[in-house]
Amino acid sequence: MSDDSVDLSIAIVSYNTRALLLECLASVFESTQTIRVEVIVVDNHSQDDTVAAVRAAYPALYIIMNSENKGFSKGVNQALAVSRGRYFLMLNSDTRVLEHTCERMSACLDREPTIGAVGCKQWTGEGQLYQSCFPFPSICDHLIYAAPVRQCVPALQKMVAATQAIDCTLSHDVDWINGACFMVRTDLMRACGGLDEGYFMYFEDVDLCQAIHKRGYLIRHVADADIIHLIGRSGERERTKLNLVWEFSRIRYVEKHFPLFKRWIMKTWIILGALVRLISTVGRRPSTGNAYPLEMYVSLMRRLVYGREPVPSELVWAGSQRR
Repeated sequence: MSDDSVDLSIAIVSYNTRALLLECLASVFESTQTIRVEVIVVDNHSQDDTVAAVRAAYPALYIIMNSENKGFSKGVNQALAVSRGRYFLMLNSDTRVLEHTCERMSACLDREPTIGAVGCKQWTGEGQLYQSCFPFPSICDHLIYAAPVRQCVPALQKMVAATQAIDCTLSHDVDWINGACFMVRTDLMRACGGLDEGYFMYFEDVDLCQAIHKRGYLIRHVADADIIHLIGRSGERERTKLNLVWEFSRIRYVEKHFPLFKRWIMKTWIILGALVRLISTVGRRPSTGNAYPLEMYVSLMRRLVYGREPVPSELVWAGSQRR
């Protein structure tokens, strides 16, 4: 239930990101002096003393401790269930919130009731503006951005990317915004059912934006609000595992939002890619603990062949950690 005494609930899901999280929290409290906020940290069973460090620095902070890595979507929904703010902000632990950002994003929602959610400009740690809002993905996007095309015809990808570029220095109504810093009306977020927990992580932000649009709301990129996004830092040690989780999430998104014929094309394409990678691993000894285990390829193929039968991404994650 929303509480008029809280303007904004900020949900941060963390998994083994102690140092990043502490820096993120410091930026949140430094940048939200004129807005009433509550911060909810969801820790997905970190092994780096994240909870102890956060409690030492912020004794009164609301922390939800999970006994296993439940993924981003479930973590966000846990925070949503206890949030009291009028607005709900999903914030990555690898971000730094700059001054007035939360206030300006909230003010946009205050001014324009037809806007259901907002995002902001995102800068890399090197000071480069990072595109964070996009058109909804199409079948052409999935095909053109596949690894074989990237390796064989890189110029084609650049040409397509240029047609989809959005000037993030200007405010726009957009199809979707990435979930690194994404503010939604709390009541609307709950009406959408929160994030779809069938996505362990990845594509859950695109999926939520689809749901927001279907309820008749706009999504606005707010150009006078900024964060620094240390892209990929929160998962850099788990990159190969996360790539596999991304594949499962892509399959779910395709099945949920693409018509039957396009679904068939996409799943055939994904199957071919998985087969190529599987063949390349046969008889080869993995060089690192991050290598895809053979059973994960089998799970991916089974997921594609049997259609909507769910294969929980938590199992993929756990399976890829057994080495």
